Amino acid sequence: MDTHSSHLYEYLVDHALEFTEDWLRFQKVKPGSHYSLDSPPEVLNKIKEQNSHYVKLIAKCLLLSTEESKELISNWTKETAADRSKSGTTLDEVVHNSGVFRRVYWTYVEMFVEEESELNIQLKEVFEWERKINFALDYILETFTSTFLSILMTRLHAQSTLIKELSTPVISLSSEVGLLPIIGDIDTDRARTIVESTLQQSADSHLSLLLIDLSGVVLIDTMVAQQIFHLIDALNLLGVKSIITGIRPEVAQTAIHLGLNFSKIHTENSLERIIASVIQENSEFSPI
Repeated sequence: MDTHSSHLYEYLVDHALEFTEDWLRFQKVKPGSHYSLDSPPEVLNKIKEQNSHYVKLIAKCLLLSTEESKELISNWTKETAADRSKSGTTLDEVVHNSGVFRRVYWTYVEMFVEEESELNIQLKEVFEWERKINFALDYILETFTSTFLSILMTRLHAQSTLIKELSTPVISLSSEVGLLPIIGDIDTDRARTIVESTLQQSADSHLSLLLIDLSGVVLIDTMVAQQIFHLIDALNLLGVKSIITGIRPEVAQTAIHLGLNFSKIHTENSLERIIASVIQENSEFSPI
């Protein structure tokens, strides 16, 4: 173990809290960010604790091999990235603060060299510290960014899936009758989701009739019509009859201009009347 490196390690560990206070002076007020000076006391205290640990972690890398440093850093960034992703902290703030941290860190290395002049520290030792410290800082930023983005992408994917599922709900009107209200624009991806989700929900609910309401759809092109036809054909294979309601006048005109043939599909112009009919039929067969 290099004696001077161990001295630098001890110096940085001893000054970790002081380092953190200096680092905090560079922070600004930004609502929601963990790095903001107006963060709640419990958040700010946690940030101070994490930053002090960060100082010590980098210092520890002075005494480790490259592979040992990588393992130590990876374990730390996984935990910290997960914590930051739950806050309003953005990735550009993380990158900015990484640069601030680096500048403050080298300020403390410079202070160490000046204060410990009796150690007769050689220039090649400083360059070796530069290699190890900058490698650790770069690897932390690399692994943190990768983990942070991975967490965000996973979250976005889950939210996107949930939105798609919520945008195509099959509402149970009775034990055998369901309603699928389709609202908004339909692109290829959403059309595929509607078909898959509706078939699964209809099968799970053991429906015999599905009402497909298009009153919230302002545009139907050839692709959308083909997906609707595909859905109805697939429902027939499952033993589920379909009735389309709510086709708007402008949608009907567009369908005619495009040569779309709805003649083989049962359509009705009033969803309310169909629902009332379903309720009446069910009440007639209900035990008194």
